[in-house]
This record gives sequence, structure tokens and C-alpha cells, in this order.
Amino acid sequence: MAGITHRDRGLRVHRWLGLVSGLFAVALALSGVILACAPLIERIAAPDRYRISGETRIAAQAYSDAASRRLRPGERIATLALGEGSAPVAVTLDRVGDRAQRQLFLDPPTAHILASGWRDGGVIGALRRLHDGLFLAGAGRWIVGIAGIAIVLTGLSGFWAALPRKRPARRPARRGDAVRAWHRGIGFWSAVPVLAMTVSGIALALSDTATAPRPAPPVARPALPVARVVASAQRWSRGSLLAIDWPTERSADWTLYFAGSAPGIVKVADDSVGAVAAPGHAAPVMLSWARRLHDGRAMSWAGRALAVLVGLLALGTAATGLIAWTRRPKVRPARR
Repeated sequence: MAGITHRDRGLRVHRWLGLVSGLFAVALALSGVILACAPLIERIAAPDRYRISGETRIAAQAYSDAASRRLRPGERIATLALGEGSAPVAVTLDRVGDRAQRQLFLDPPTAHILASGWRDGGVIGALRRLHDGLFLAGAGRWIVGIAGIAIVLTGLSGFWAALPRKRPARRPARRGDAVRAWHRGIGFWSAVPVLAMTVSGIALALSDTATAPRPAPPVARPALPVARVVASAQRWSRGSLLAIDWPTERSADWTLYFAGSAPGIVKVADDSVGAVAAPGHAAPVMLSWARRLHDGRAMSWAGRALAVLVGLLALGTAATGLIAWTRRPKVRPARR
């Protein structure tokens, strides 16, 4: 067909790929924007968790003891996150029967219990499960990864079709021209950041760590007290303590996370009674940066604002593309 150009074929590929991946793009972009705003939303929706009396952190043992006094039947302490700044200290409790997890929020200077709630519960939890795996766990992550690849191909084909070319002759206005103009403008100027965000999401969805099985239940009564574990780990790292993972029924090691000094992860053996610390294995560097880029933590608060902006641009591009698809003109017929 002599009249069909490469650009016409590219537009056909772009339209059909856009139709297939458009609904996924809308769902993932919208849920991603809301999740990027989750810290602000949680402060508004659950203000009791953030009514702290100061930002000074005390010994981790005090938070562990306070949480132990609030354990319900069948619950065990799984993790302790000290938080930073105006964030409360969070203790995650794992229930052995159904593996449901409850969180306690503590006042940093006093270890007083501020509030409690289910982890990943409510609307934010549902959106997180939608964004991570379309409510389908491991299989959903593969679907999200494949949909991300389709979104990248759609963006590349659309970017190529929108490159400057010889201006065509003026023609009468057609139905949907305004929507197509918005779609081309938003898509062309936001192509690079949207594609970077999508590629980082694909890496996270298809990584081995994303499909790793859920950790084993934490042990009921560790052999070592938290104070001794922290003292042993601090012989290896001079950084500030961020979080502690309790030993589990599969691994009798405490895992402590530090910031500001290497090593960032330290393991302390619990089954030997005498504490033996050893550097832990961190996540792959590229995967860690992909996670920080995708959730906006790479640039502090400005990164979250940028993630929200990129998500809104992706949402606008996908929505206008779907609307334009319903009002699409036919590809120029071949010349005889």
C-alpha cells in the first residue's frame, strides 16, 4: 500500500497498544498519585497517631516493653520502626493464627501508646494492593510488569509519531481535535519522566524481592532483650538506629537497620545467647535506587511532590488518549 506511511503504521501501533494498556495506566497512575500523598492523607485521616509530645527518641527497649504490655492473645512483636522527625514510633504486631498485622503508634519521648490500627487497612491499604499487584499478589505483579512494558512501548511509539515533521495542509476541524491536541502536548513534554517512573515500576514488579514469600512468624519469646541486641549491633555500626526486625521461626537472627554509617544492616544471633553481630546483606543497589525513584524518596519531600506531578501527567496522558481513541479518525487510505 503505497499511501500508508511508516508514521501511519506507528499511529496504528500506538492506538492499539494504548487501548490495551490505557485502563491499566489510569488505574496505576491514579493509585500511585494517592499513595505518594499517603503520609499527608494519613495525618489528616488519623491525627491521633501524630499527636506526639516531641521528637526525641529514647531507648528501643522502652518501646518494646510498652508494646509487650498491649499484646493481645496470639500476637507477637514483628518489627519496631523508630521513625524520624514528627513521625511516631511504630511497632508491628503479627498474629499467629491468621497472620493479620496490627500496628501500635507510640509517642517518641515517653513511649506512650497514641493509637493502634491494622497495617495496610482501609482505603490506603486497598490502593497499595491495587498498585502493587491488582489484588492478585504474585501473579498480579507479573501482570503489572507486562502492562508496564506495554505502557513503555505505547509511550515510545507515540513520542516517535509526535516528532516534528512537515506541516500538512490545512484541513477542516474534525471531531476530537481538541482532545488529541491535549493528548499530544501532555504526552510529548512529559514522556521522559513518565517513562522513567514506569521503567522503575517494571523493575520493582518483576524483581525477585517483589515475589518473595512472606516472612515466617516471629518467635514468641526471644532469648536476648532488645537492649542487649542494640548494644551488640552498635559495635558494628555508628549510624542512627532506624528499625529492628525480631527473629522468626525460620531465622533466629535479629536484623537492625542503621542510617548514616556503614554497614547499614546488622544481624545479631539470638540462638547463641551471647550476641554475635555480623553485617547483613543489603538489597541490590540498582533495585534500591529504583524503589527510591519510584516512591519519591530519592529527593526528600520534593521527590514526593515530583512523583505526584509525574503521576498526574501520566494520568492525564492516559485519560485523554482513551477519549481520543473513541473519537479517532480513520488512517488515511492508500492512494490508488
